Parts: sequence; structure tokens; C-alpha cells
Amino acid sequence: MKTITNKRYGESYVEETLENGLHVVLWQKPDYEKSLFMMATPLGAMDMKQVDEHGRELHFPAGIAHFLEHKMFEMGDSDVMELFSRMGASVNAFTSYTETAYYFSTTSDVKEPLNLLLDFVQELDISEESVEKEKGIIIQELHMYKEMSDSRLLMETFSSLYQQHPLRYDIGGDDESVNSITLQQLQDCYALNYHPASMILVGVSKEDPKKLLALIKENQKKKTFAPISSVKRLAYTEPKQPARESFSFTMDVSLPKLSYACKLQGIEDVYARTKAEWCIKIMLDAVFSSLNPDFQQWLDEGIINDYVGSEVDLGKDYGMVMFYAETTKKEAFLAVVKAVLARISSADITQELLDQLKNRYFGQSVRSLNSFDDIAITYVRSYFDQADFFRLLDVLYEITLEDIQRVCAALKEAPGTLVELLPENCS
Repeated sequence: MKTITNKRYGESYVEETLENGLHVVLWQKPDYEKSLFMMATPLGAMDMKQVDEHGRELHFPAGIAHFLEHKMFEMGDSDVMELFSRMGASVNAFTSYTETAYYFSTTSDVKEPLNLLLDFVQELDISEESVEKEKGIIIQELHMYKEMSDSRLLMETFSSLYQQHPLRYDIGGDDESVNSITLQQLQDCYALNYHPASMILVGVSKEDPKKLLALIKENQKKKTFAPISSVKRLAYTEPKQPARESFSFTMDVSLPKLSYACKLQGIEDVYARTKAEWCIKIMLDAVFSSLNPDFQQWLDEGIINDYVGSEVDLGKDYGMVMFYAETTKKEAFLAVVKAVLARISSADITQELLDQLKNRYFGQSVRSLNSFDDIAITYVRSYFDQADFFRLLDVLYEITLEDIQRVCAALKEAPGTLVELLPENCS
């Protein structure tokens, strides 16, 4: 067991890789009653194409990671959620584009729910009949999200941006891909991606890490696993141009919603990628928020309302910056976005404002270390990126005006796409 301590943040945790390969990370928070444990695999919605250690390519339908998440909660005739509830614990799971995670929280004793978490995640109990039944449930869920205007706007924006990358698909896939998923594909995908050596268990609790580690080891020694066949996600070669320059659709909404997204290149190195995200985020906050004196004028003129914002997301093989708003003044909003992009690409920010925003983000980073969910999710993602948790937090300190100028210059030539959500009665 190794202890990692960071003096800047006043935090420490212990970690150990077990004999079966499972990586365990335990944070002790003695002043809190709550405990949270998260078990995760790097299998996400992007993993439609994988390659194993022998160079064999494996292709899976869109949505298979999300489908597995649903099926993991079956343990014979038992309802996993009900079992956790009886133990005084709340359990949940999520699938993102880059990982699938299962977690519980409790203020009671952690022994029983921790054993249950390890047990249900490490055993796939499914049948042909249950798989076919689940398809209808998942398709119904997908249709529900499609009927939510914000979700649909985001989906259509991704579909407009990407030609080849799996981001063009919903995390859950679509009707066709879900219906095509077979029992064998689910079993193969599980075997490749849910081996202990591919996974991580993060715990944040008041409990003694040594006692928790002993409990986890006791659970794992009772189980046997096949030799791991290492697998990795295939990178995508994404064309520079968006799939479509513009797209419009209608829904039952009272006001039009717009998104304008710029397509950027991905960045392989995780630290460079994190720095680039910070640089763009700083500029977005500087020129597309209330920090910009023009922001109130845009509100007063009805160009935007309270439904307005921006996002930046960079990965190894993709990238985007998105602006969205609810507005009837399409051309005026696009003019604002173009002006904002010009300021961002020219790095129009003072050293004083840069320092102010860096201090604000540092405060947010410190506060996030009191959030058990934030600790677990952030650590999981840093681990799968093969990055040091605290080093990623420190990247913010290194940012200079020169970094912002270099990173944001890429937005000058970035191609964009416009997506419009119009009221159904709008011609």
C-alpha cells in the first residue's frame, strides 16, 4: 500500500494494485459521515472499435457500453438496487463517452454494500430472453431523451460536427444499433473490458484505509478470473470539416434554440490537452459571461436570455467549442458569437483578469476536494488517462498569456456548424 500526499491541497490517499490487477484508491475523510465507492471501467460510448493485444480489431454496435450498464444490475432473481437499499445505501451508475462507472453512497457501515458492489460488477448474469427484453426498455429511454429539447439540441450538434467519430452517436446508440446487439457481443465486450486489471475502485470514506483494503482483498481472493487480454480504443481520423454546415429541426418549444459549434483538433498528451481546455475556458468566461460589459447589453436587447452558455471539450482525437442560446434574433446572436470568437482567437484578455480567473478556478478545485463524487469521478478519469491526479489540478497554475495566445489562435480557422431548434408552428 502506497500513500500519496500533496501539501498544496492538504490531501492524501492510499493506493494499491491487487494480485488480480484491480487498482484500488482510498481517500480517508475522518470528519465526514458519508462514504462513497466507485468502480469503473474505461469502456465508454466511444469504444465501438477496439483492438486487442494480438492486433485483432473488435467492432461493437453503438450503445453497447450503455446496454451493459443496464444489464449489470441483474443478479439472478435479485434486484441489485433493492439489495443496496436494504443495506442503507444508494446505488447508481453512468455511461459516458469514455467510461462506465458504478457507485454507491451511504452513511451506514460500508462492508455489505462494498462487497455487493464488487460482486455485481464482477459477474455478468444475462440470458437471451433478458437481452431482448432490455432492448425495448433502452429504446424507450432513448426516445424520452429525444423528446427533451436540450438533449436533442446537443445530439444534433454532435451529429452535425462529426463525420466519422462515435460522438456523432448518442451514448445509448439508436433504435437500429440497440436492436442489433446480441448476447454474444455483450459477453465479449464484458470479458474484454470488465477484467479487474482494466478497472479501478475509488473509495472516499471516514473508515481506516487499511481495514477497507483488507476487506476488498478478502472479497477478491474468493474469485478467479481468466487471463486478461489487453484491449485499447482505436483512434478515429476525423475530417476537418463538419458533417453538415447547418441543420434545423422542430419540436414543441415556445422559443427557438440555437447552437453554434466550432470543430477543433484533438490533443494526444493529457497535460497539454488539459491546459488547452483551461485556456479556452478562461477566454469563454472572459468574453461570453457577465464579466464582459457587453453581456448586459445583449440581454437588454433581447439577443439572449437566461438560457445561454458555452462549452469546450477536447479529447485525444476530437475537439469542439459550442455556444448556445434561446433567442428569436438569430442573426444578432450569430454576430455576437462571431465577435466573441474573434476576441478569443486574438487572446483579448488582461493579465489582471487572467489572474482573477485562475484564482477563482483554484478555489473551485479546492472545494471540489470536499465533494466525494468529484474526487471519485476526477480520479477515475485521470487514472484512465494515465495522468497524475494532482498534476492535472496544477496545470492551471502554469497558464500564461502566451499559452492562451497559442491555444486560442486555432479558433481563427476553425470550421463551424449551426443547429436550429424551431417551434413546430414556425415555417
